[in-house]
Amino acid sequence: MAVEIYKASDEIHKTLQTLVANNHPDLALVVDEIVVVFRSKAGKRGGRVVLGNSKKVAALANAIGNTDYKFVLEVAADLWEESLTSRQREALLDHLLTACRCEEDPKSGDLKCSVAQPDIMAFRENVERYGMWFPREDSADDQPSPVEEMFGADE
Repeated sequence: MAVEIYKASDEIHKTLQTLVANNHPDLALVVDEIVVVFRSKAGKRGGRVVLGNSKKVAALANAIGNTDYKFVLEVAADLWEESLTSRQREALLDHLLTACRCEEDPKSGDLKCSVAQPDIMAFRENVERYGMWFPREDSADDQPSPVEEMFGADE
């Protein structure tokens, strides 16, 4: 049986708008150009269930559909309905929005949109043992990183 894909309800899009307003100011100009769709059954990647994906919408898809979307957030409907609490649903939407990036090109003034990879890739068992030990790339303060606190700083 083929996987069915359908557009999310207006209620979910309102939640998305609230999340953008509260947490994603860089997406404010394109919030109405972000669409949430559900796929009937979750896919798998590397043997693991995928709750959702963020994707840029290709120009070809916009031309065929007579739309002007910048991003599509694809969510596994079966897990959304059967496994996630309302807080987890909101967190998933926020996670998917966090991958969506828009910034103005300083030279042309054009809005450049992209999808970013997560800052952290981790194994749950490692995080359970050591916590969020990962160094921060953008840390501008002089405080030791969690790794330096755990193992000592190289001198």
